[in-house]
Amino acid sequence: MYTITSSVFIHFGHHVRGHDGPCISVHGHTWKFEVALAAERLDAQGFVIDFDLVQAGVLDPCHRLLDHSLALGAETWAETRTSLAVLGEQLVRSRISTMGHRGELQPAFSGELCGARNERPGGIKVAVFPFTPTSERLAMWLHEVATKTVADERVSVPFVRVYESLHPTESVAEYRPS
Repeated sequence: MYTITSSVFIHFGHHVRGHDGPCISVHGHTWKFEVALAAERLDAQGFVIDFDLVQAGVLDPCHRLLDHSLALGAETWAETRTSLAVLGEQLVRSRISTMGHRGELQPAFSGELCGARNERPGGIKVAVFPFTPTSERLAMWLHEVATKTVADERVSVPFVRVYESLHPTESVAEYRPS
């Protein structure tokens, strides 16, 4: 069995709905999303799959969706979207005093990515998931993204990892299908 891994770093914040500790507050991490792909036999070029295809099909879309966003679950989004629009408007308006204008919207993902999408309340970037975005749930979601975009009859996704923090110690969630 041949196995490869490819990863991307993404900076984003999140809120863990109903958390009984500090994760009830909006907070951020430098996340690392890692995807493993495996095959019993290599393709005609000698690859499990070309790393560029993994980057383009899985990691780049995840980065566009999440980079410098606030990740929220759908329930929290539904309850806070109006307040976030007011806050977003105030935050984006702060550019006028430094730049003289409101600036450009940051890059985002267009459409849906396995149930997740970007919203733009007041001009800020929010990633809305159908679940509360914990590391464990994001790992299962990342596995679904990879399976739907790059897996086939030859290539499987044996596991993915979502690193919530790397320094000073690693905190990692891993998902492997049963």
